[in-house]
Amino acid sequence: MQKKEVRQERILAEAARLFAEKGYEQTTVSDIVKACEMARGTFYLYFDSLESVLTELFRNTTDLLWEEITSISGNSLTGDGVLKTIITSLFHALADKKELLQVYRSGGGHEFQLFKHRAFCESIGNRVVDLMKEGQAAGELRICSPMLVSQMIVSLVDSMAYYTLVLEEGRHDREQVVEELCDFILYGISK
Repeated sequence: MQKKEVRQERILAEAARLFAEKGYEQTTVSDIVKACEMARGTFYLYFDSLESVLTELFRNTTDLLWEEITSISGNSLTGDGVLKTIITSLFHALADKKELLQVYRSGGGHEFQLFKHRAFCESIGNRVVDLMKEGQAAGELRICSPMLVSQMIVSLVDSMAYYTLVLEEGRHDREQVVEELCDFILYGISK
């Protein structure tokens, strides 16, 4: 890894730690610079704002998730466990970043929230849209708006991950939550 990449990774790691410890709103560029033991100008060589750091952290999360989603094969949401695999992948990707889940939900400004929504809907939602269209053509799924329903699915999983992992931490079995989510969603879209 080149020196530039090492510095950028260090900034991201320290920012993630500080966001989780102090919260996004209470973390400053000065806090990150101090934790990285670097000059303020060095920070700005890599990021133009705190929000751009948060966006890059989230982009890293969605990139890993996208790799899992694109590898899912199957031509039906109702068969082959495809929907469960998508939901499980999304839920576990959020669980792996549990310390940042609350920051992702409430941190950043309008631009970050818009980016987050688009990243989820484009990376996961588009795969679900394709599978829903195939399921509708095969007569397995009821007729509905695949785009709208895919956004509902992604939003529901995101909300349940936040509820389960942050608000009610340790009170619910993760795998049971995933099972219930799959059953609930399949019930809603199946014929």
